[in-house]
Amino acid sequence: MKKGVVLSLIAASLMLVGCSGKKEEQKSEAVAHQTEQKAETKKAESVQQTQKSEPVKRDVASAVHQEQAPQTSASAQELFNKCASCHGPDGKRKALGKSGIIAGMSKDEVLKKLKEYEAGTLNKYGMGPLMKAQVAGLSDKELEALAEYIASMK
Repeated sequence: MKKGVVLSLIAASLMLVGCSGKKEEQKSEAVAHQTEQKAETKKAESVQQTQKSEPVKRDVASAVHQEQAPQTSASAQELFNKCASCHGPDGKRKALGKSGIIAGMSKDEVLKKLKEYEAGTLNKYGMGPLMKAQVAGLSDKELEALAEYIASMK
């Protein structure tokens, strides 16, 4: 008799386990379907946002193109503000305690080093990658204005 009770309990357990798996499969299929719908909705929304922002990008690009003008000494000072965080406001600090002092360097010397950092050919004091990132995106006119400004520091 004990054997019959044990067998019936095992059979009932197997039936419960077997039946419960189908519901989970149905749930996971429903969740997958909902996830796909959400992904499609987000994709459609991002396409709409992109389409809306394209005219704005074109307007901004044309405005920037129209506003380009020769650099002035004030803008050279603004460019140097980025440098001052490491080199000091007067250029007399060793950047990150490693580099040479830039105040007192000639315009040609500064310009040469800036262009070498920009090209990735100078790695003095191990500062090459950091300096390359700092001068990236600066035009030749901006580099010249910056070099002239640094050379004026004595």
